[in-house]
Amino acid sequence: MIVTEDIVRATWSPEYQAIRTHYADRIAKGSGVALLQRIDEGLIILSELDATEAAMRAFCLHPLFQADEDLIHHGQDFMNSVDADPFVILLVMEFRSRANAWPVDRVHRSPDGLRMVADGCPSTGPLEAVKHMLIADKVQQRKDFIRHHRGKHPGSDALDLYFDRWLEALDVSLTEYEELCAAIDIVRARR
Repeated sequence: MIVTEDIVRATWSPEYQAIRTHYADRIAKGSGVALLQRIDEGLIILSELDATEAAMRAFCLHPLFQADEDLIHHGQDFMNSVDADPFVILLVMEFRSRANAWPVDRVHRSPDGLRMVADGCPSTGPLEAVKHMLIADKVQQRKDFIRHHRGKHPGSDALDLYFDRWLEALDVSLTEYEELCAAIDIVRARR
């Protein structure tokens, strides 16, 4: 797999430039992974899924709107500073709604304390672009979790079940998950 034209277009978008400026050289505390690398890897996954350019642009932007504090802090600033495509913003907000509706705290210990249980299950909603964004997000996050935190993080069991439930809701088989992770590794090795 090569870096496709759609990835190149997405990285030139105002959405990618906004997240690149926001993240700068910041890294994730636990893994030491550059935060922008998460976006880049998500774009690789989205390209593998033949996602639309709008989905890619929305994926670039989603961290600025994910948490309530981020929405308050960045929402108005972004909308005032960038000529935002309303459809891209719609995708970001639907992604935010779907992702935030089923957070990791939906997984917890059973009342007997012996196993992990999940309350309900995630929903991808009606938009294929948002489903693609959720796949990119959860596959990338699970990949980082397995590589950097599984077995070391105090909530490892909960996180395993959390990602299993998301991938199940997104209809991502273990084989497809592994293929998407391999695509990331191939692109990263060529750089």
